[in-house]
Order: sequence, then structure tokens, then C-alpha cells
Amino acid sequence: MAKRRTNQLIAALPVLLALAACGTGESSTAPSAPGAAIPPARASEPTPLTPSPGFIAMPSAQQVVQAQPHGRVDPFAPVTAAPASTPSETPQADLQLTGLIGSGRSAQALVSLGGQSGTVCIGRQGLCPGSGLPALLPPGWTVTGIDLGRGQLRLNQAGQQRVLSL
Repeated sequence: MAKRRTNQLIAALPVLLALAACGTGESSTAPSAPGAAIPPARASEPTPLTPSPGFIAMPSAQQVVQAQPHGRVDPFAPVTAAPASTPSETPQADLQLTGLIGSGRSAQALVSLGGQSGTVCIGRQGLCPGSGLPALLPPGWTVTGIDLGRGQLRLNQAGQQRVLSL
């Protein structure tokens, strides 16, 4: 029984010490005289750092904002394609066959026309299905055939057959 009582006192000792540490709310330091104010410690101003020779300073937030163009390009606006020229404006001399591509049963021709280049497929204006690209050939032009064996591209322009060879 005495051993049990000793264990209870030992267990209660940390609780009593914690309560005693809370104190009575009085400060252990003596209050200073009302007229004797302690002057605040002067904080020395930090000395400016000199950047190392390879250091490149970052622009400030204001400089970044000022460098941006005002307004924005609308990513949802429709794509404006360069106006296609009419068949009479684009002579055949401007159209050049630069290569042929064959894959399975489909064939494409690489052409350049008026400073632009791209692929054309058999059909109106040489549009390739599923490419999502604007027509490279002007209205009125139709690709009637692509002959991989002979290296030829056959076109129909306003009822006239034209053949371009590599």
C-alpha cells in the first residue's frame, strides 16, 4: 500500500511543478523607475552589398510590366490567312514542284508558290484532308493526279491541264 501511495505522489509531482511554474502572474524583474527610460538600441544600417562581376540584376516588377505590349492577341480569334490570289494573277512559272511523298495508297506533292511552300493532295485547291491547313493553291486550281513513278504533278487550271515534273 505504501508503494502504491509513493507511485501516486511521483506521478502527481510533474503536475504540481507545472502549476507552480505558471506562477502568480507577478514579474520577477523589478519595475524600472518611471523617469528612467532605456534608450532603444540603435540598429546599424546594413552596408549595401556590391554585386559580383558576373552578376546580372533582375528587372523590377514595374520594368517587366512596362516591357509588355498593351492589349493582347486573342488566341480564340479566327486565323486570318493571306488572301489567295486569283488564277490569272499567279502564272504557272511561280509554281514549282519540289518533291513527292508516297505513303501507302496516299500521295502528296511538295510545292512552292509565291514565297509559300507546303503539301498538296488530289482535289480542289490541293487541300489535304485532315491537315487543317489553308489551301496553298488559288481558287480554280485542282490537283488531278500525283504520279510517284514519273515524278509528276498534274493540275487543272481553268480547264487547262498542266503537268509539273521534278
